[in-house]
Amino acid sequence: MKKILSLLVVCVAMLSCTEQVTKPDFTFAFLTDIHITPDKSAPIGFQQAIDHVNSSKVDFVITGGDQVMDALNKSRAGADSLYQLYSSLMKGFKMPVHNTVGNHELFAFYNKSIDTLDPDYGEGMFRRYFGNPWQSFDYRGWHFILLKSIEQTPDRHYEGKINPVQMEWLRQDLAKVDDKTPIVVSVHIPLITAYNQWQEGGQQVNGAGSVITNGKAVMDLLRKKNLKLVLQGHQHYYEDLFMDGVHFITGGAVSAGWWGGAIGKMEEGYMLIKVTGDKMETEYVDYGWNARK
Repeated sequence: MKKILSLLVVCVAMLSCTEQVTKPDFTFAFLTDIHITPDKSAPIGFQQAIDHVNSSKVDFVITGGDQVMDALNKSRAGADSLYQLYSSLMKGFKMPVHNTVGNHELFAFYNKSIDTLDPDYGEGMFRRYFGNPWQSFDYRGWHFILLKSIEQTPDRHYEGKINPVQMEWLRQDLAKVDDKTPIVVSVHIPLITAYNQWQEGGQQVNGAGSVITNGKAVMDLLRKKNLKLVLQGHQHYYEDLFMDGVHFITGGAVSAGWWGGAIGKMEEGYMLIKVTGDKMETEYVDYGWNARK
């Protein structure tokens, strides 16, 4: 009997040790394409996503852009109301939130009654609510970079691009990071994506609005460091590309089909990323929302 008890103690001890070894150093969530709007029961759906994230006890949240349904063609009051709605709901998270700017946050690109010199124009409204649209922070030995991946075209539309000011900022930011430090980058419009090829065939070309047009120059900077993960949005479809040790994850969408239901097989969801040492475990989480008729 004593031998059996001793074996049980050893087994329990071994299980405890295993749990300690495999327990993540930290966990964070990536929520993209929320597209908050007062209709379509979107506030209820987003609150359900927030509650699910809170129950997962993550250390922090990164959003991947398109937090609001659309500020591109709205009046100032209309865009402001969407920003206010998102800001009020965002307070429900029980952990810090770092917001990436998306194309739908850019105020009045399509509304030509608003002058381009208006302080709220383009990224101005995002700055007013959330600060600089490109920024970085460190967490437990990892370096996180959030970039603005959208620029205005001459005809007041948008394209995927990292502007020269950001490129210089990125050079300076990376110069401060040790070569061994693992790096995570968040962009809205993807750096690399196979979504269009998946939908239309291998010869389908990515348009300027669906991929970062100067992505090679950006990657040339990032490749010099220990890049581990690029988190992306925009496509509303989950994909995980893995090249040269780097994951490029396009994170589905919290809103799926803009709160109208799943897109194909893609349900509403978010990414859960567990980090242990310099390794990651990623999962697309369906938080259980069903679109309201």
